Amino acid sequence: MIRLAWGYAVAAASTVFFGGTVAARSALRIRGFGNFAERATARWAAGILWGSRVRVAMDHPERFGAGRSQVLVSNHQSWFDVFSLAAALPVPFSFVGKKELSRVPFLGHAWEKVGHVAIDRADHQSALESLTAVDRQIRDGGRTIIMFPEGTRSPTGRLGRFKKGAFVMAIKAQVPVIPVALVGSRRVMRKGSWRIRPGRVTIRVGHPIDTSGLTLRDRDRLTQEARAAVAALREGGAAAGSLPEAAAPEPGPGTPSAGPDTATESEVACRPS
Repeated sequence: MIRLAWGYAVAAASTVFFGGTVAARSALRIRGFGNFAERATARWAAGILWGSRVRVAMDHPERFGAGRSQVLVSNHQSWFDVFSLAAALPVPFSFVGKKELSRVPFLGHAWEKVGHVAIDRADHQSALESLTAVDRQIRDGGRTIIMFPEGTRSPTGRLGRFKKGAFVMAIKAQVPVIPVALVGSRRVMRKGSWRIRPGRVTIRVGHPIDTSGLTLRDRDRLTQEARAAVAALREGGAAAGSLPEAAAPEPGPGTPSAGPDTATESEVACRPS
């Protein structure tokens, strides 16, 4: 009970501190806000992970192209999916999430100020405006747009059906799709539960799936390919998709993944900085 209370206390303190700091810097137009905003989400998430005693490791972080726009699609089982990705990603990123996030005290205002996008799916016009903002971020270059195509956290841990929005966006912008699987986050905190267990979350990054030359007629195939890649990563296999340029060949779909001695793995120090 004491450990749980400590975890929530640290999460609240991290949210109030970074949310308040973002709001103040934005309102006062303090110089260097852009650089601060890039780091704020990662530091906020690292504080929560540290307080919850959750470690994060990432397999194959080199598959994120530096300076490249891309759409990251992942399974979604827990709030700790968000915290883990935010703390570990080695590239600039923006989350696309539900409008409900913008209503969380301190977090909601800061969430949008640092460049993340909340979509109100009940308001069609508002949703279109939000998606236009996401499209602008992709076309400006160099950002990874994070989307959970299941639409919500899985209550059972099973991989749900993927919605097509992320893939339509990737095709329109002609940017690669990066399939990612998060393993271990559901054990840390399940949907519908307030209990947080210390543990380890592993982020498995698949090969980029090229969308060059694809049209909207290919959206169903791209959706299915990305879902299959995420499913393979969850089970420990290598994901389908095209290899990055000049990359060495790796095992194909269904082949057991390399162990800790051979896989490129990056351990994230989950401490607030």
